[in-house]
Amino acid sequence: MGETSMLLRNDSNLVLSATAGDPASEIVGSMKLLNGKLLSVFAPGRPVRIETPSASIGIRGTGLYLEADPEQTYFCTCYGATNVAAKDDPQSTDTVVSTHHNRPLYILPGNKNPGKSILPAPFKNHTDQELALIETLVGRELPRSFPALPDARYGVPSTRNYTP
Repeated sequence: MGETSMLLRNDSNLVLSATAGDPASEIVGSMKLLNGKLLSVFAPGRPVRIETPSASIGIRGTGLYLEADPEQTYFCTCYGATNVAAKDDPQSTDTVVSTHHNRPLYILPGNKNPGKSILPAPFKNHTDQELALIETLVGRELPRSFPALPDARYGVPSTRNYTP
């Protein structure tokens, strides 16, 4: 859709909304991942709001990966800046600035421990190659902060000169 590209995994439910005030727009203004897994990249400078059952995330020109289910949201700011808030816990907010999957998070539902609904998480279930693919679909490349492909984090040596 416009300058947004995504990879939606099996058994996922995603609701897209156009930019506010322009229902015919091809520019995504908001997304609601009801359940499932989503990898997506967005054009620089365009604000987008993403909702899951337990999180509200504001982004601008970011690459991200999300997994949403009733128990928790897994969220990775692959690159860019995001503002993350736990829906049921107004004391749990965070701003993530990432150059290469620096700080994945779990966002928990409910308000059992006020101010502690956003927790560190491991990196999982998405790759730099997938990000490169969906950036290519909208005519962009990965940021320069990414290593040469294939993904060096998995111990695979680079086989070509990729300039992110």
